[in-house]
Amino acid sequence: MSSSRVRVMSLLPSATEIICAIPGGKELLVARSSEDDYPSDITHLPTVIDPIIQFTSLADVDKQVVDKMKELGTLYVVDKGRIEALAPDVILTQDLCRVCSVDLMTVERIAQDMDPRPTVLNLSPTCIEDMLDNVTEVGNTVGLNAQAAAYRGSLEDRIARVRLNVEQHAAGQPRLRVLCLDWVNPYIVGGHWMPQIIDWAGGISLLSPLVTDEQGHRRGEGAKRVSVEDIMAANPDIIIIAACGLDLGTLRKEIDAISENSEWLAVRAAAPRIVICDGHHYFNRPGPRLIDTLEFVAGISHSISALIPSDLPYQEL
Repeated sequence: MSSSRVRVMSLLPSATEIICAIPGGKELLVARSSEDDYPSDITHLPTVIDPIIQFTSLADVDKQVVDKMKELGTLYVVDKGRIEALAPDVILTQDLCRVCSVDLMTVERIAQDMDPRPTVLNLSPTCIEDMLDNVTEVGNTVGLNAQAAAYRGSLEDRIARVRLNVEQHAAGQPRLRVLCLDWVNPYIVGGHWMPQIIDWAGGISLLSPLVTDEQGHRRGEGAKRVSVEDIMAANPDIIIIAACGLDLGTLRKEIDAISENSEWLAVRAAAPRIVICDGHHYFNRPGPRLIDTLEFVAGISHSISALIPSDLPYQEL
């Protein structure tokens, strides 16, 4: 497929970041989801899916998600007419998380009714190797093979740099016990790529252990709820909180609101260090900025300031 004539529609933020990071890819994008906000110069593009729920508070959003999934089976409204009118050649979507974007089956049903029928590319990474493969898949699908290969190589170079730094700084020292939470009130521990990131950053992933898949990749299972008692028993050296969909300012306000909550006080006492981060753009988007997340986790865990990305918002409590 020649890149000069490919019209690309992305239905999830991580896919948008991938196509825009590949040189020549951003110019191919014709539509996005309303949650696609990076890079900032694509926000003028028309949106074709919108979330049903709006953020209110940590506890209330959790309730909204549970209730709407039971009632509707989705958290998104899809503008089928606009998708058809924009006539994409390629639609980037996913089948990993029905909370994160519209489900794959819905997208495929829409594509089946279109003439010509667009290519639906399912990007559902559960580890960093999958994300790198997604870069290659997207590039090859839109005719930017060489550009995608070069960009993937730059990401792999950054991974190698992190792992070398960790090896040099942590030699002979016990691995830190790291707990990464992607929600608070209730408490949810991050899964999939997060245990792998913690491992590559020289830590031990708590409450979300690594498993080895058929390809030999080390990854975690899905995110899961944990109790305060679980957190206390895990005995973490550091807790990293990056709530899915929340920037640092919003997360800080939510934590302040529960600052006198007995469960939160127990969590605060469970670890000598707690770091809160932007979980909207980092940690929870399985796109290229997972490498920024890796750099951050390694840097903050081992006090390697040179590794911490200057534009990744965080605060140590």
